[in-house]
Amino acid sequence: MIYKPPVVQSRGAVHWFLEVFLSRITSPRINFVSDDWRVQKLRNLIRSDPARVQLNLNDVCKQLGLCISGRQARRLFKTCMGIGIKQYVKKKRLIAAAQQLRTTDAPIKAVAIDTGYRHVRNFTRCFSKEFGLSPIEFRTVWRSHMSGHDLLDDELRKCCRDNST
Repeated sequence: MIYKPPVVQSRGAVHWFLEVFLSRITSPRINFVSDDWRVQKLRNLIRSDPARVQLNLNDVCKQLGLCISGRQARRLFKTCMGIGIKQYVKKKRLIAAAQQLRTTDAPIKAVAIDTGYRHVRNFTRCFSKEFGLSPIEFRTVWRSHMSGHDLLDDELRKCCRDNST
């Protein structure tokens, strides 16, 4: 078995990791068009239950009373938010997972299921792609290097709160 240094050590320092992590969750939202009430309803649904939106957007639009098709909803959402609905949902799910990994000792499988992923492998792949670390590495790095750093903890809470809007 060949020893591989942890990702954080191999890429430089913990500061690099935190810079990447915080920059991903603090990216500003651009209002291309004034927010539409239908987009607001979709965002509220995504905030409350992101896994439900992935089922069938046509059905979701009917249930919310939007009077538009799933295709129209996707176009409207992208116009208003500057990001596609799938990417938006995925980002929200991964931010929720990162928050859960930071604050709980729940197993990775439980975190994956709670955030709408059916398979841990898919969750781990998406999480690693977004944050540059596997969920286990993320939890380990965050806990070992962030204990007692209230400033960054407050900054992360603020970023997650800003992203929930």
